[in-house]
Amino acid sequence: MNLGTLVGAILAVLACAAVLLVCLTYVFTRRGKPAPALPFYAGAVGVFFVVSSLVGHSSLVTSVPHLVRACLDVAAWLGASFFLFTVLDTFIIGEWLIERGQRYIPDIVRQLLIGAEVVVAGVVILWLVMGINLVALVALPTVAAAMVGVALKDTLTRFFSGIELGKIVKVGDWVTVLDREGVVTHIGMEHVSLLTRAHDVVSLPNDLVIQSGVTNFTRPTTTHFCNVFVDAAYRTPPEQVCATLLETAAAVSGVLPDPKPNAFVNAFNESAIQYRIKFPIGDFSQRDSIESAMRTYIWHAFARKGIEIPFPQRVLHQTANGDFAASNRHAVERIMGQLMAVDFLATLDTKQIGVLAEGARWELYLPGERIVRQGDPGEVLYVIVSGTADVRLEQGGLTTTVTTLEAGKFFGEMSLLTGEPRSATVLAATQLSVIAVGKQALLQVVQEDRRLIERIGEVVARRQAATSAAKAQLSRDAAALSVVTHTRSLVERIQSFFWGTCKTK
Repeated sequence: MNLGTLVGAILAVLACAAVLLVCLTYVFTRRGKPAPALPFYAGAVGVFFVVSSLVGHSSLVTSVPHLVRACLDVAAWLGASFFLFTVLDTFIIGEWLIERGQRYIPDIVRQLLIGAEVVVAGVVILWLVMGINLVALVALPTVAAAMVGVALKDTLTRFFSGIELGKIVKVGDWVTVLDREGVVTHIGMEHVSLLTRAHDVVSLPNDLVIQSGVTNFTRPTTTHFCNVFVDAAYRTPPEQVCATLLETAAAVSGVLPDPKPNAFVNAFNESAIQYRIKFPIGDFSQRDSIESAMRTYIWHAFARKGIEIPFPQRVLHQTANGDFAASNRHAVERIMGQLMAVDFLATLDTKQIGVLAEGARWELYLPGERIVRQGDPGEVLYVIVSGTADVRLEQGGLTTTVTTLEAGKFFGEMSLLTGEPRSATVLAATQLSVIAVGKQALLQVVQEDRRLIERIGEVVARRQAATSAAKAQLSRDAAALSVVTHTRSLVERIQSFFWGTCKTK
């Protein structure tokens, strides 16, 4: 082979290898994944040996022994076969069967298949190129395989267990094996590796994993039910506690809306009733964080609704009266400062505001919790001390956020004054601190001076009329007329709401 023919043959080999690798890269680029490295390594090895064989047969090298040339030919054919088998594995098994056909074929099986193909190709190449006796080639590996099989019995058992294990779990799954919980990081020929929540790496033999069983939290679905237990005092009706738990679960981030959470009365203990809230999550890796958030939300919900989480009966608590009185006085003063900023309460004097503040209470809501729901009955006014709240309207199955209330704003005044159903749903957008003023607290004030009803009604009516006038672009005369008419109607509704209560008492 002269120099020109050698150069042409080398260029042809390089062109064939380049075309295959470019096609492979194009396929993986379209899927947005990096191309596997093995075909490129195999291509480099194959091209090297093929070029070496061509050079050995060219006129440039004349003193190469026949055996060396034969070995180069065998190496060239084996290298080309290895490259071709890796490309076929990538296209047929990786692309067609796994990606498109959604079949599960472990990597170790693919590697063994390539190895077996190379061995068979090597047997054929040795026979054709070097004329080596196939009977001797087959008999020797058979005896050797029997000896190796006996010596490596446990290893082979773990190897085939690893193949079976690959059907049950995959890398990235959260599992529990032999009381070890973690995410699968590697499935090897002999061991499976887990990364625990404490970031410890645990390696377990494949055969032991198969025999003991695996709990997979990721497959066939990522949905997993968690359970949180909480105690409540006997004096609170169980249905009220269960309803509070379900309402709380709906506000916790990470809890799935479907399937729906469930609340149960779990046990009657010595000091309290034990309850269980069962709720679904979609990310098992966040289980501890979601359960912690659930307990936090439950504590705040119980505190707002007056549901006691009792201390053990053997514990005695004493509080100094002086310290309690000072703390209570300070809390009342803070509430008075907030209530004075509410426009329709500005008609009250300091003493009346103080009476109202003593009957009010602080409430804390966490992000996502609902304060009031559209259409529900209500008789409580809320004044925002800190945080923000979203006001949402529901109509025709659609929900729209119409505004966001900040510190200093208030809502629910019509429910407080007239007992009307809530006109909108209000949810905490951030951690929200509010002052809740109920009907009974305001009743203590207006019973002493019923003329306050008219003044309060006039202030609220003016504000509502001004808002309506601005929206409808009414004239000043129309707005004034609307104030007079609306004030009379509103005062009658307020008086009916409060004095009806007095008569029943």
